[in-house]
Amino acid sequence: MRVALAAALLLTACGGVAPASTDASGSTGTASSTSTGAPIDCAGGPDELFIKRIAPLLATDRPKTCNTCHLSGVDMEMFVQDTPCQTMACLESKGLVDLSAPEASVVLGWISRADPASPLIDQEVIDEEYQAFLAWIEATAQCGLCWSGDSPCGEPSGEECEEDEEAPAWVDPGDCSPLTRESLFRHKVYAWRDRCFPCHFDSSDIEAPKWIATGSCELGSLMTMRNVLERGLVNYDEPEQSLLLLKPLAESAGGVMHGGHDKFADKTDEAYVDFLAWISREAECAP
Repeated sequence: MRVALAAALLLTACGGVAPASTDASGSTGTASSTSTGAPIDCAGGPDELFIKRIAPLLATDRPKTCNTCHLSGVDMEMFVQDTPCQTMACLESKGLVDLSAPEASVVLGWISRADPASPLIDQEVIDEEYQAFLAWIEATAQCGLCWSGDSPCGEPSGEECEEDEEAPAWVDPGDCSPLTRESLFRHKVYAWRDRCFPCHFDSSDIEAPKWIATGSCELGSLMTMRNVLERGLVNYDEPEQSLLLLKPLAESAGGVMHGGHDKFADKTDEAYVDFLAWISREAECAP
């Protein structure tokens, strides 16, 4: 079952963070964002719906939205658990599904990011996957989570990014595509996360804002970027006034009070320069 779940969730693993959009779901319009409107039988449960609607998508060798992955090596093992019930609980705890507004779920935005113009994917494939996941989320929203317990995702794996040392090999194409912005964050911000260890890591017990995600490398970077943006740590109007820069910067160099002490001695610090490069791109590219 775990293998099947991992494969099924991999359908959505390759979309990255939800794209900018005019609707709440993060959909770019490639997939239908309307409610399925399907009758929900809580007696059968969302668990059964998952098995019937999503697992069969893997029964053939037809292309999946994952064929248009942008960040390779995304490891869904940090979310996939032994049963569909626990897997949904894990996704909900990580903010990847929104049970109060199913259509706003991040995983749906990921599916919507698939390119229907690619050689392997057409709109029918995208729509089928989108509607299946939306139905599963809607069923859970109506019936409630069918798994209870602490730490639905298990303990953080502590996996490190071995490719950190290879970061300089990545070449920035200089555009505003989601792939470029996510990759820029990965190499310009997430690669410096040890500067903030352990206080801001989600695996730490220290009392401090937990905005750095641990676990698999690629998903950790994507989740961390999402946390940074959602917490308002980026100032789009004045990039150099972003809290992501001012908090770790020494007060003597223009920073603000930070309980974790100085992380950037001044504005010539290589990490400060990298952080600013990503923030500036976000300010330039944000809709």
